[in-house]
Amino acid sequence: MAMLQQLLEGLDVYILIEVMQNKPKECLNLFVIGDDDLVDAHYIISNLAPEMSESGSPKQKETEIFYFFHDFLQQLDDGKVSLPVAKDSGEKEDSGEKEDKGEPLSVPSVMQWLTGQAHRHLLVSEREKFKIVVIFDHSCLQHMPNHTVCYPVVSACTNTITFPTAHLRDYDAFKSNIETAIKYGARFDRV
Repeated sequence: MAMLQQLLEGLDVYILIEVMQNKPKECLNLFVIGDDDLVDAHYIISNLAPEMSESGSPKQKETEIFYFFHDFLQQLDDGKVSLPVAKDSGEKEDSGEKEDKGEPLSVPSVMQWLTGQAHRHLLVSEREKFKIVVIFDHSCLQHMPNHTVCYPVVSACTNTITFPTAHLRDYDAFKSNIETAIKYGARFDRV
């Protein structure tokens, strides 16, 4: 009993008891293991491993696209992007119906698209070795000369995303491109 009393006195020094009473939700992960399994933008960004060119204009373009992806994730986290992700209900829609049905796009849905899972890794050992490899494709126009758009391609098995650099001129083009890729490419088929 004396040890518990000492613990209470120690917590009271930092007014932690009052904080826990006023904000129990925020303090939960201080005392309950595994409460922090939600993916946020920081979790994805801190686990990105970009394969950048050595120098020159390709590296500048890659850096720009990498920052676009960072900004896109931050906007999702802040709730500034609200594109619905279509749910596959198995029903066909009339061409007159609204196309956007489903859940709003979120950071966990981006994580699901990238890796096949929408949560943080539960084991610390898995979190430590987890990386999402970012590759930049500069040669899509050589492979298919007369096309006008390519979308990012993900490989959930290898945790890899490949961005086509030729079609991502500015942030608006990037945002539109990645939203379409996530919306229509979330079922393990290529866009």
